[in-house]
Amino acid sequence: MKKTLLLLAATVALGAASLAYAGQVQFCAGFEEGYKSIKGDMVLVPLCPLAPLTPLGSTDFREGIKAGIRAAQR
Repeated sequence: MKKTLLLLAATVALGAASLAYAGQVQFCAGFEEGYKSIKGDMVLVPLCPLAPLTPLGSTDFREGIKAGIRAAQR
């Protein structure tokens, strides 16, 4: 019984980690696109920040674009 619960907990944790990683990848792709939309295509893009919680009605990619634009305007 304990072994089954441990396996279930590990599976849930791995699933949650993979979803978080996928969101971070999409956020970074959006960040790069947003940054380059302001600074141009031939610019070095700074390191991507950690993705914040995505509000309802938005996507990780869209939030990344907004963050990239804000970073480029500074």
